[in-house]
Amino acid sequence: MKNSLNKILRSFQKPVESISNYYILSTAFLGFTSIFLAIISFHKLIIITFLMYPVIFLILCRSVVLLHDASHNALYKKQWKNSLAGNLMSFLNLIPNEFFGYMHKMHHATAANLDKRHINPEAMTMTIEEYINSSLYKRIIYRFLRSAFFRLVIAPILMLLVTRIPLPQLGLKEKILTLIYDILIAGIIYLAIENNWIYSLFFGYFIPLYSCYILVSIVLYLQHQFENTYWISGDNWTNEDASLHGSSFLIFGPFMKKITCNIGYHHIHHLNPLIPCYNLSKAHNHVKNFITFKEVKLSQLFSHMKGKLWDKKLHKLVDFP
Repeated sequence: MKNSLNKILRSFQKPVESISNYYILSTAFLGFTSIFLAIISFHKLIIITFLMYPVIFLILCRSVVLLHDASHNALYKKQWKNSLAGNLMSFLNLIPNEFFGYMHKMHHATAANLDKRHINPEAMTMTIEEYINSSLYKRIIYRFLRSAFFRLVIAPILMLLVTRIPLPQLGLKEKILTLIYDILIAGIIYLAIENNWIYSLFFGYFIPLYSCYILVSIVLYLQHQFENTYWISGDNWTNEDASLHGSSFLIFGPFMKKITCNIGYHHIHHLNPLIPCYNLSKAHNHVKNFITFKEVKLSQLFSHMKGKLWDKKLHKLVDFP
């Protein structure tokens, strides 16, 4: 089963570079154009700035998914082309390509592994036993980290701030490129302040960027943090089980499915991260009749957020005792 599934999915992993070019170039053109219009219109015709918000929001969301694919070298055969595409998308969404790529590969290597949660603490999950045996201080912190307020308000801000830090676990290349991004961003903000464009930059760009990060935070959560998700100790961990049982099939409508470049097919992506986003739905349709997968809807967010702790006996997330 495992070998045949891998073989089938490998047939979808070859990128079509003309399609990848279309996705990258159209996203870059629409993104930079709409952001430019929103910024320059703020002092002259502010209604244009507000009208650009939905466009900028959707394009930024799309750019994050394409950055994600580029970090896996899934859009092009050659690594330098993926790097170029990823950095182009990074200039739109301010998430450094190399930083994201390193951290996300760690996520793939540790997802659903109880023994490696410390490596990927983005949505830290404690077991019931761990929570009960924790100090009052740790319980309070954990409750805050698992709250809706943290997920919808604080996490998007941290997404912007943490990706500015050359973390110790990053390689030298990733640290240097992260610092280069920081210098460029600081330079842009400095010029905006000097030329009285800081409010235009804030309202024309950072507000829709923050809105994009909110959706990204929600999607990242629902991809693995749903009630009947999957956690297992390291000795019994396999990528196939973690992908099919611990990664969701996030349901989007037709429009958002196109905007988000099929990011909802997260179970397929974890099975084979080299499959380009535009092939994920085809791959899913080809194997859906002989695999198990778990459907999750965006509208179920608050229902799934009630799951705070992993119950080893019931094999699901449960609320605080």
